[in-house]
Amino acid sequence: MDTFYSILGDEECSQIWDRIDTELQFQPSVRVSQVPFRLPAPWVVHDLTYFPVEQRYEDFKETVVRALVDCLGEDDWIYALDWQHSGFRYDPRRPVTEHDHWVEDARYGGVLGGGYNAYFPEFYPDGDYYFFVQRDLKWGYLGHPWRREIWLFGAPLVERLSPELETLGFPVKTV
Repeated sequence: MDTFYSILGDEECSQIWDRIDTELQFQPSVRVSQVPFRLPAPWVVHDLTYFPVEQRYEDFKETVVRALVDCLGEDDWIYALDWQHSGFRYDPRRPVTEHDHWVEDARYGGVLGGGYNAYFPEFYPDGDYYFFVQRDLKWGYLGHPWRREIWLFGAPLVERLSPELETLGFPVKTV
């Protein structure tokens, strides 16, 4: 990939969401009591209820990006997904320089003027499910907005990122 991300086409986006629904048994819900995933072991959940002050967000984001990079193979990339919105192929080795931009698309004519605003997801799930998953679903980072949690799965990411999230003040949570 030449840039840090490229927007997924409809077919690829549908395919990865179908795999997430099937393989991770993703069941979105606004009910906080509903467990949203059935993940392969190992997995861990981190509590984001008490997110540290705003200035620590940059530390949090840098920690997550470093862990994603460390888990990638040389020519690998991940999916960055915003549930029911745009999906992306993402290379975390490249800095994110913009989080949203206008996409020309004739399918969205009329009121929207022939396009839509594509929003690249944040690592803190602030209103929707944000997922960063290895393209073969070997590991991933799943953000749950209403439960204020991050779900990590797959040994490389769990072993690499979970201890650092605890150090930053996000304890492991029993689900």
